[in-house]
Amino acid sequence: MRYQSVKTTMKWVKGHDGVQRNEGSDALAKQGANKQTPDTLNLEIPPEFDVQGVKLPTLTQVTAYKGILERRESEQYKTTEKNMKLTRTAIKRITGEAETDATIWLNTQKKVIRPIIQQFIYKTMHGTHLVRKYWRNIDGYEEQETCSTCNETESMHHIMVQCRENSTHLIWKLVKDFWPHRNIPWPNIDLGTILRCGCINMQLESPRRQNQHQRKTRITHWGLT
Repeated sequence: MRYQSVKTTMKWVKGHDGVQRNEGSDALAKQGANKQTPDTLNLEIPPEFDVQGVKLPTLTQVTAYKGILERRESEQYKTTEKNMKLTRTAIKRITGEAETDATIWLNTQKKVIRPIIQQFIYKTMHGTHLVRKYWRNIDGYEEQETCSTCNETESMHHIMVQCRENSTHLIWKLVKDFWPHRNIPWPNIDLGTILRCGCINMQLESPRRQNQHQRKTRITHWGLT
C-alpha cells in the first residue's frame, strides 16, 4: 500500500457475510493453507518505507535538532579543505613532521592564543572573510573584489602576504626582526605558515627558554593580525 500514490483508507467488514472481496480473500487463504509446500515470501521492508522514529507527542525541540545533526552528512567545504592542505604542507615543510587535521584544529584553541586570534584563524580556514567574489554581485561595491594597490583579486593570502602595500612589507619586516631563533632560518611565509601558528613547537635545550621562544614565535606569526 505504501507504493500507492493515492490515499488508502481502511474499513471493517463482517466476515463470511457474502462480501465479494472478503469471500475471495478467504478462498485464497484456504488455498494457501492446503498447499503441501509453502510459498517463500519476502517479508523484508524496503529501506525507503522502513519508517521509524520518536512519537510526536513526546518529541522535544532538543531531541529533534539532535537527530537532524546526527543524520546530516558532514560537508567538507572546498575552501576549508584547501586551507587545511596548505597548513599541513607548511607544517611538513618547516618541522618535517606530518600533522592530522584534528590536531591542527585543537592547537588553534590553545589558551596562549587570544580569542580574537582564534576567531581570525577559524574564519580564515573556512574562508568566511568578506573578500574576493563576495563583492561581485553587490551593486556599487564590485570594485571591492580587486586590490586597489596591486589590481589583483583580493584573497586572504594576497592581503596578508603578497600585497605590495607598504604597510604589509613594513609589518613583515618588523616581525622578521623579532624572530627569536638565531639558529633557525626565517621560514617562507604563506597562508599555511600563518594558519599553523598553533602547532609551533621549537625544540630547545632549556624548557623555560623553549616556552619563551615558542610564545615569541607565535607572536611573530600573528604579525599581520
